[in-house]
Amino acid sequence: MQLPVLTSTLSNSSTLEDILNSNARWREGVNGQFPDLFEVNGKGQSPHTLFIGCADSRYNENCLGVLPGEVFTYKNIANVVNLKDVGFLAVIEFAINVLKVSRIIICGHTDCGGIKAGIVDEFPSDCGHLREYLQETRDIYEQYRVEVENMNLQNKVQQLASFNVEKQYQRLLQNDTVRQAVKSGQLEVYPLIYDVGTGFLEVVSVGGN
Repeated sequence: MQLPVLTSTLSNSSTLEDILNSNARWREGVNGQFPDLFEVNGKGQSPHTLFIGCADSRYNENCLGVLPGEVFTYKNIANVVNLKDVGFLAVIEFAINVLKVSRIIICGHTDCGGIKAGIVDEFPSDCGHLREYLQETRDIYEQYRVEVENMNLQNKVQQLASFNVEKQYQRLLQNDTVRQAVKSGQLEVYPLIYDVGTGFLEVVSVGGN
């Protein structure tokens, strides 16, 4: 399967017209390679995977080499699994019970700003909600402070990003909907990390495995 060639076409100075023109070029490129794709997608979705990732702009489900319609996606800062967030729980239920996905990928990434912020713990005065939200990554840093104590900041971020994926993976398996789907054989859950500097995905070791 040959995927559409991507080009950088937009910037901070792009206008609405630029955005619409970029969309037209993208649509033309996709339609040229996959002429039935939009017609099929117009009839409904049947994704095989739920992708839970970070809101970072440098990666998304496209790193799996997929086309529109294959992956149901949920993203937030630092790919946090919040089992008290009704919006997140709704995504889980919809993906598993309605869309019948066969796998969930929880995917962190290298050079994660959310992880870095949890280490440095410095926020602009007008980012109170962000600081509250990132208590999650500060907790992860405190949990593994001894393990990363002698690392430089970059290596701390890389290591803690992997620890974060492991933590979110384990938390995801505590959800009743996920646990039941895994037990029945409907669902598999994969902990992965994306390297923003190479484009490669790697499996995160969980529980020493």
